[in-house]
Order: sequence, then C-alpha cells, then structure tokens
Amino acid sequence: MSFITTRRIAATAAAAATLTLALSGCGALSGGSIAASPDASATLREVKTITYVNPAPFYPAFDDVGRCFQEAAEKNGWKAVEVGTSGSAVDNQGAIDLISQAIANGTDALVVFPTIPELFTPVIKQARDAGIYVVAQNAGDPSTGQQTQVGTDAKELGALIAEGLGKTDPNAQVGILSGSASTTPHVQEIEGFTEYAKEHFPGMTVVASDYTNGDPTKAPELFSNMLTAHPDITALFPIEGTSVAAAITAVKERGLTGKVNVVANDLTDDHRASIEDGTLLGVGEQGWCEAGTKSVEAVKSLSEGETVPAFIPTTSTFYDLSNLPAK
Repeated sequence: MSFITTRRIAATAAAAATLTLALSGCGALSGGSIAASPDASATLREVKTITYVNPAPFYPAFDDVGRCFQEAAEKNGWKAVEVGTSGSAVDNQGAIDLISQAIANGTDALVVFPTIPELFTPVIKQARDAGIYVVAQNAGDPSTGQQTQVGTDAKELGALIAEGLGKTDPNAQVGILSGSASTTPHVQEIEGFTEYAKEHFPGMTVVASDYTNGDPTKAPELFSNMLTAHPDITALFPIEGTSVAAAITAVKERGLTGKVNVVANDLTDDHRASIEDGTLLGVGEQGWCEAGTKSVEAVKSLSEGETVPAFIPTTSTFYDLSNLPAK
C-alpha cells in the first residue's frame, strides 16, 4: 500500500476521531495542544468584516487562498477584504503593518500567515486583545496567539514528495533550498522528507541545504553554488514555490535536464507546464483553495462559540505526469 493511500485512510480515521471529540465537547489534538473553548461568559463578536493578509501576492498559490476565502466569506454575508505586501520577496514587517492597520480599521476577523511565528506574536495578541478572531495559515502554534492554524501537514507533504521522488530515483542525492531555519512549515517538511526517505529509500540522502531568507532573487546563485559544491546531486528540492524556476534554470544551464530531477510544492500553471515538458518531476499540492475556505469556516465556528481544533489540515497530494489532473 502506498504512503498516499495509507495517509488517506488515516485522514478518514482522523476525521471520525475529530467528530467524536467534538461531540464529546473536546477539541482535536495538534502537537499535544487543545484549542480552548471560548469563555461562555464572554460576548461573541459578530462578524461583518474579515480580512486576509496575503504574505506574497506575487505567488499564485496565495491568490488561490484569497479567491476561495472571498467566496466563503460572501456566502456568510461578510465583507471580505484582502490586503498584501508589494515586491517580489516575503516582507514580514510589511505583513505585520497590514495586520496592525486591519486592527485599526475595525476588522472582526483576521486570516494571517505568520511566516516566522515569533515575529507575529505581538500583533496577533493585540488583535486577540481587541476581540478579533485570528486564524493562522500554515504557520505558528497556539502559543503565538491565533485560535487555530489552517493549512498543510508539512511533515506529510515532505513524505509525499520523498515518495514521489523515490519512485524515479530511490538513491537520490538531494539539494534542498528553503526559506529559513525559523520557517516552521519548511523545517517540518524537511523532517517529513528525510524521515520517509530514511525508512523507505535508505540510499536517498540530503547532501546540501541552504536558505533564501525570504528573498527568491538569491535562489539562482544558491542553486548554482550547490551544484558546483556537490556534483553528485541528482535532485533539487526548492521548498519555496518562488524558487522553483531558479532550480529548473540551474539544471538546464548545466545540461543536466533528465539527470537532475526537480521536485517542489504547489501545482501552479507554470509548474504544470514544467511537469508536462519534463523539467519538473512533480509537486506536492497543498490544497490552498481549501485553506482559504476552511479558514472562513473556522472563523464562523469561533463566532458561534464552538471549539475548534488547534490545527485544521488541508489535503496534500503528489502530482507528476502519471496523475496530473485536468485543468
């Protein structure tokens, strides 16, 4: 039985367990934490406006979140506001400033992406002190202030990508480029990748690892340096979607297409085209639209006084040429 099939069976069981917990008045577990029930004596805030702070509007996946966020919010009769930073790199301070502005503007709920959780903790707690519901996307934990986290099970995603790569190159020598050592989902994704590889593909090894620190313009040089320092590399794994093109280009420029595979995250239109032309082996799709929808659903539950899990996962799937879905 493949890992993907096993995880789907596990996900079904987890969903049943979550329902059982909900019916018994308990929240779902996430890393040993339970989301606290709202104070029964507190007045629940009516949601009229909900704001999504897009961490990187230049990247299509975050636009998918925004599109589905807006559709879900409008179904509830809420005003959906999307704001985002400018430029071609993740701007943490810019995102924090936008959250502060949304608080000042009187939003009733926030959907945010705390890329480096500890940086966002003060402003998230400020929002909570103001009675604003806060749902985090793909990062953070309850200690950083938000009421729940919606997004990828990063360890599962890393394992799916290791499984997909291993079918083609079970002895892959891998170079990984991620955001930073403080980017929680990236750290977890690498853990999932390496743990799955160790168990199922003993010959698969991560031989190089580096960081863009949120600046995708650094990726071309970092990949070039990686391939020079480690000529034994047979696969590149850019965790940030904004670094995928740089990985593909680095492989092409050295005449290594077909010899060095590239695996990545997110089934964007560009990534689909690269899978079809053979320059990208496959991607782990994270369910970004689902993340937008489930974030709104979480706010609705909170506004109705319901307990929500500390972590609400989206569906992850590895796609390559063998199972690429129709557009």
